[in-house]
Amino acid sequence: MFKSLTSRALLATTLITVVGALAPATAMAREGAQSVGKGLKCYTMAVKQPDGTITYERICYKGI
Repeated sequence: MFKSLTSRALLATTLITVVGALAPATAMAREGAQSVGKGLKCYTMAVKQPDGTITYERICYKGI
């Protein structure tokens, strides 16, 4: 009984920790852009070039 209770408590603690750690990442991914001030929001996007290399471009737009 003791091992079962301990393992359940450990599992619950681990699950809560993982969910707590992923919540901010999910919110950031949902928003997708960071405010840079004066109503501008920017995000970085991977772009595949014709020669096969991948470069990252920063794309900014006027937020609401």
